Parts: sequence; C-alpha cells; structure tokens
Amino acid sequence: MNNFRAQMKEKIKLYSKDQYLDGYIKNEYLTDDGDADIYYYVNDKKEIFDSRTVGNQIDLCESFYNFIEAKTDMLDNDVKIHLHILGHKFSSKEQGMIKHMLKEHYAIELYKVQKEYTEQKARIFFMFLMGFICLVAYLMICLKTDFNFFLEVFGFIFSFALWEGCDAYIYAFSEIKNDREEVCQNLLIDIDFNDVEIN
Repeated sequence: MNNFRAQMKEKIKLYSKDQYLDGYIKNEYLTDDGDADIYYYVNDKKEIFDSRTVGNQIDLCESFYNFIEAKTDMLDNDVKIHLHILGHKFSSKEQGMIKHMLKEHYAIELYKVQKEYTEQKARIFFMFLMGFICLVAYLMICLKTDFNFFLEVFGFIFSFALWEGCDAYIYAFSEIKNDREEVCQNLLIDIDFNDVEIN
C-alpha cells in the first residue's frame, strides 16, 4: 500500500511539471517551423460522418470534433495546426464536405463566443461606469453631510459595481478571450487526406 502511494506521488510530481507537458507536445505535435501536426486515423467514413445525419443535413461526428479539441487544447493558441486524416480514401467531394463542415462548425462557434465577448465587454463597461458615477455621487454627498441614507446607498452601489466589474474583467472576460482564440485556431486548421493503410 505504501509502495503504491509512493508511486502515485512520483507520477503526480512528474506529470505536474510544465517541462513534461512541453516535452511531450514538442515530440508529439510540433514541427521544426513551430506548426503542429495532428493525425486522425479512420477505417471507414462513418468514423467521420455522423450516420444519424443525411442529405443536406449531414454533419461530422461529435467524436471527431472532440478529438480535435482534446488535441488542440494542449497547444498554445498561436500555433498553426495541420490535421492529417489517414487510412480511408475519401472522394474529392467528401474531402470538400469535411473541410466545409469543419470550417462551418467553428465559424458558428466563433460567432457565439464573439457575441458573448461583446456582451461581457458591454457589461464590464456598464459596471465601471455605474461604479464611477456612484462614487462621484457618494463623494459629493460626503462633502455636504455627515450621514445620509443616500450616502449608504451610493456607497453600496459603487463598491458592488466596481467589485463586479473587476471580477468579470479578471475572470470571465479573460476566459472568453481565451475561448475565442481557441475556436479561431480550430477554424484555421489546414486539413489534408492520405489513404495510407493503418497497421
């Protein structure tokens, strides 16, 4: 039992280091020019095309999107990604469909994130503006009287608004900016096809 715990601690220590992840990413993905190569192996087109969708409504499998996002999450957002789809011979039409649907998927995701980004930006601006106005009102009332009901109200509002604005800017806004960069990175993925045999 103690031996197993010691092994666990050793693995936690090893895999928690940035050098380990950086070395893994460099060996597994990065090319000499700083781009990243990701390989997706398929035996059949059903592994990419969602069998529940047909005709003009056809889409790619959720597992395909999940694979891409799991791989790209480990990379910096400024790394150009080349996705190599191997193992099945796709027709030129199917290749075009895959490229189009992947771009369309991430274009829609980027639109959603950008909308959220704009809304969050407006919310932060409003919070800071409200906080500043209430702070000015609070200071003006302070100069005229020792205590007033409005003094308490404006004091609470300006502190609450500034707190919420700072919290949203530091946490939510930064996260949305990062999400936007990640989606944009996936939108700009280069895709090529190779029907090599999978051993």
